[in-house]
Amino acid sequence: MAAIIEFQDIAKKYGEKTIMEHFNLSVEEEEFLTIIGSSGCGKTTMLKMVNGLISPDEGNVRVWKEDVAKTDQIKLRRSIGYSIQGNVLFPHMTVEENISYVPDLLNRRDKKKTREAVAKWMEIVGLSDDMRNRFPSELSGGQQQRVGIVRALAASPEILLMDEPFGAVDEITRSQLQKEIKRIHQKTGVTILFVTHDIGEALYLGTKVLVLDHGEIQQYGTPEEIKKHPSNEFVKKLLYNRQDKYGEAAIG
Repeated sequence: MAAIIEFQDIAKKYGEKTIMEHFNLSVEEEEFLTIIGSSGCGKTTMLKMVNGLISPDEGNVRVWKEDVAKTDQIKLRRSIGYSIQGNVLFPHMTVEENISYVPDLLNRRDKKKTREAVAKWMEIVGLSDDMRNRFPSELSGGQQQRVGIVRALAASPEILLMDEPFGAVDEITRSQLQKEIKRIHQKTGVTILFVTHDIGEALYLGTKVLVLDHGEIQQYGTPEEIKKHPSNEFVKKLLYNRQDKYGEAAIG
């Protein structure tokens, strides 16, 4: 598989605090990359560089071989799905209107094409058709999260960025959403970058796992490689301090 996202010698500071320095990483097409690490280690910064919401101080981020800094930012963001914790929906819009927002822009008001996309993705994530005309306030937290995921996927992006998307829901709903996004990835092959604070979630979902600390890569590999061969004490501590909810001890 070819690289779809490339971070090339990235440096980023906020004031006097260095977040990342000499950061390099390539993400291949159809990868499900989970990103985990301590607070302030650069997880969200890295994610937002992909769609141009944050610019590096040095280095280049390339998406589809194009330098993000030199591309049409609005066009780029419409082509990349983005799902965050809580998935803030437009409260005055129905479920269908929320999901249709970006597809309407891309389809130039081709209502039929947009309706087909909405129906397809609602079915995929388990939202019944009778929810189309409901407003966000009429939905449970888990249903709102599903609508947010559908909204991010409805334009059929090749890349989906997810920043702790399941952090605000209860454990049962979270488990269901994890299974859904894993199934969606397997079915569609969309490239996913998924930020989490939960090592069990990272190991369960990811085809690759990136462990960060202070903006530096501590380990990058498959879940099995990380469980069986943690690279250093930081990674070992992450694994041993977490009993995996997904059927085995995280250290495996």
